[in-house]
Amino acid sequence: MKKLVALAVVSAFAAPIYAADITISGDQEFAYVDANGATSTAIDGDFNIKASTSTANGLKISADINISDEAGDDGSNSLTIAGPFGSIDLGDTSSAADVYDDRTDYSLVTGVGVTAPDAAIGYTLPSMIPNLSVYLSTGADTNEDGEAHTGIALQYKAGPVSVAYGQNQNDDESKITYVGGTVTLAGIAVSLETTEDNATGAKAEERNIGVKYSMGDLTLFAAVKETQTNDIAQTDATAVGLHYSLGGGVVAFLESSSDSMDASADTTAVGMTFKF
Repeated sequence: MKKLVALAVVSAFAAPIYAADITISGDQEFAYVDANGATSTAIDGDFNIKASTSTANGLKISADINISDEAGDDGSNSLTIAGPFGSIDLGDTSSAADVYDDRTDYSLVTGVGVTAPDAAIGYTLPSMIPNLSVYLSTGADTNEDGEAHTGIALQYKAGPVSVAYGQNQNDDESKITYVGGTVTLAGIAVSLETTEDNATGAKAEERNIGVKYSMGDLTLFAAVKETQTNDIAQTDATAVGLHYSLGGGVVAFLESSSDSMDASADTTAVGMTFKF
């Protein structure tokens, strides 16, 4: 009888665990880097735990936990509630100004993508117009990698074309605006994206253009990034690279980047990454 009671108690605690659908994924990356003649090596990895369940009234609840290879917080941890009303992401999530960006950030080591702060709450509205996505965000005065704001972003996809617009209106009356677009044809993707940020009291602008070509296991890319502060050029960076899939989630890569306004910024990286 005691054994039956003990088994019932254990089952009561175990049931919530078994009720959740849990998946674990991650990656490990090694790179040998030459930065303007100074060589170094780097090993970088993380793993992601995702768990989801459904409530009695049909809502889907999921948790996203990201941990670095050093057992630290790797960002983008969140709790998501989804249903007929759409999807609400709570935690460290994308703001409206960065939810549809990274169109030109092809690199693993030497990237030239645009940047924007995160949000504390993101809301993806249910689809009301075919091919149109609508996203809202907000942040508190203190939240991870973000700031107090309200934001709205729109993305429209039609065949090979995707265009997006996003804006964070900060509580201090400054704002961050993002515009981007991608055209994909016959394995070639051409992307443009710009970000304007006056949150620091100065007008900071980023403009990127990138081209990526994929053929079987081979991917080639090139991207150019220009930044300005108060209309004065700060960077003019170029990144090029080659990625080759070896199968099983393993990719070998060779990448290089340079900045015509900074002679010390030349970087070359070769390595391998394994995603699981």
